Amino acid sequence: MLYQSGYRHIINHLKYQEEIKQTEDSPPTIFFVWNYLEWGGVQIYFLGLMRSVVQKYRVKVILPNGSDGKILQYLEENNIEYDFFGGKIDFSKTETVWRRIKRRLNDFQANLSLAAHLSKYDLRDSIVQIDVAPWAGFLLLFYLTLKTNVFVTFHTALPQISIGKQILWKIKFATLTAFRRFHLAASNLDVKKSLRPFVSDSQYQQIEIVYSSVNIGEIEQALKENKQRGDIARRYDFPADKTWVCNVAQFIERKGCWVFLEAIATLQKQRSDLFFFWLGTAPLNEETSRKVERHNLNESFRFLSADEIGASRHDLLTLWKAADLFVLPSFQEGLPVALIEAMALGKACIASRVNAIPEAVKHLETGILVDAGDSAELASAIGKLADDKSLQKKLGENAQRLVLENFEEKVTGQTMLRLYESV
Repeated sequence: MLYQSGYRHIINHLKYQEEIKQTEDSPPTIFFVWNYLEWGGVQIYFLGLMRSVVQKYRVKVILPNGSDGKILQYLEENNIEYDFFGGKIDFSKTETVWRRIKRRLNDFQANLSLAAHLSKYDLRDSIVQIDVAPWAGFLLLFYLTLKTNVFVTFHTALPQISIGKQILWKIKFATLTAFRRFHLAASNLDVKKSLRPFVSDSQYQQIEIVYSSVNIGEIEQALKENKQRGDIARRYDFPADKTWVCNVAQFIERKGCWVFLEAIATLQKQRSDLFFFWLGTAPLNEETSRKVERHNLNESFRFLSADEIGASRHDLLTLWKAADLFVLPSFQEGLPVALIEAMALGKACIASRVNAIPEAVKHLETGILVDAGDSAELASAIGKLADDKSLQKKLGENAQRLVLENFEEKVTGQTMLRLYESV
């Protein structure tokens, strides 16, 4: 018995030493984390970062149970590991005090569940890149910062808030940034400027801009695709003989969905040579579908969800490439991945004059800027650009050149990789 016990002890010790060696030899892990079901530009931005760091780090995504199958497919196509936690943040509108209380309790529980899930991993030599705002997920970020290096990249400028909230947010920022393991980054200049009131001068100077970017390989593959427009029109039941005007975004008010439909309704009364489509991430719910129907757009407008577009990103880019114009009438934005991808595809773009959009869209040089919420101005811009093929060509070529020279994924990925390696 003593011999057997000693033998087992030696074997277990050898196994333990082997596990330590494997841990020492394996690259550190970067966890990419978000706590909500909706997906879009942030996740595409994260995918670009993952592709840039995967040669030097192990990459793992942590996301909520019930996440959309399309984003899981994108992760699998890029050979990215992922794991689920229970709970999710509630982004639905609240109209009563009781509803706001319930939502905050739900959000607290979701973040608590996420913290518990991450605690199962050895975070000591890891990095957590997380899409959680310090004012909404302060306790979660505080907990994670005690464990490891945490990166938060801001994509949209901070909103105008009351003086009371400003004081509270400053306290939260000051607490988190007091830790050397808490790091801030911005995906555009506009959002960096909006952080200025909440951080010290030295911390502000340390905030790096890691721009939204495009995967040049994906873009080049789409541009080389020789599918005829007629074939694409038949696949999606689109009218091949009209000018195609598209949007790629979540179908939500912040993205200007109703302004877009109002502009279509205006143009529909004036002409019949335009066809509009919106490429979204998820199907419309019943309430939104009824609201769309009330605009009486008939055959002038179609909405396609990610599953209806096709099985891969290439299907999306191929359809997108076939469009004549790209329109993004948002009320609030960062520097949207969808916009710079449209520009990379050589599309003539019309976008709102808000936040970071003018960092890429220079009026009448690389696109057309309109005031957010002005459906009449948007309709006029669409009509004029649809009639001016030479301007379409000029704007599309200039936009494509700007993006390919300044927003390539490998370049922006190297910036983030340098930040990860500095900790």
